[in-house]
Amino acid sequence: MKSSHKTIKNRRDKLLELLTAEVSLLVKEISRELAVSEITVRRDLIALEKMGLVQRAHGKAQIVSKIGTEDYNEEIEILKNAIAKKAAEFVKDGNTLFINTGSTALSSLKNLENKRVTIVTNNVKVANLDHNPNSTVILSGGEIRFPKEALVGDIAIDSFSKMSSNISIIGCSGLSVENGITTPVLHESKINSLIIERTNGLVIVVADYRKIGFSSNFTSGHIKDINYLITDTFASPEVIREIEKQGVQVIQVEI
Repeated sequence: MKSSHKTIKNRRDKLLELLTAEVSLLVKEISRELAVSEITVRRDLIALEKMGLVQRAHGKAQIVSKIGTEDYNEEIEILKNAIAKKAAEFVKDGNTLFINTGSTALSSLKNLENKRVTIVTNNVKVANLDHNPNSTVILSGGEIRFPKEALVGDIAIDSFSKMSSNISIIGCSGLSVENGITTPVLHESKINSLIIERTNGLVIVVADYRKIGFSSNFTSGHIKDINYLITDTFASPEVIREIEKQGVQVIQVEI
């Protein structure tokens, strides 16, 4: 019989607890501790490695110490890039596109291929990317906030207030039915809210599993403001179902 998501999650949580308590463990040791087959352990470790939580090597595994949303993690970057690639598929040639300061939203620009677009953003890092020579990139202006290199303040707000887009791709720090799209930075939440308000077409939120069902300090928009949520297959099925009940179309990319 196929295990339920809850059973799998509980087993993987126990596996992570074991690895947290030890420097590393062999697959057979984990198998013995959890009273499951080595095949099951290997399957769990493959999934947890894709989630950026463990590292596997030579029949054993160890915990990855840093898994915060701002910490670099190669496996997490793979997830984010897959989400970004899917989001880029919704952008059409000739569109005006709003993106915010989210790293996954920024990555979507790398996947626009040869599309001719007008990109409007408060993300200074956009200047470091290669773009279609026939595309236009507009920075909102405003006060630069480091380390994210985000443009905020009255000038940025005034810029977005005078423009509209065909589509927006928005990254976030948290997404929940209760609190909607959230960020830890008040100044950025105001810009994000305006991006949503000034979008005439699709509003797409891009967020990996770590952000689904969680909330940060400041709300940028409500769940019902979102047309599409693009995430990965590791996001909580229970939370995804609740989000879908609010009319959001959810796409889960598989790695």
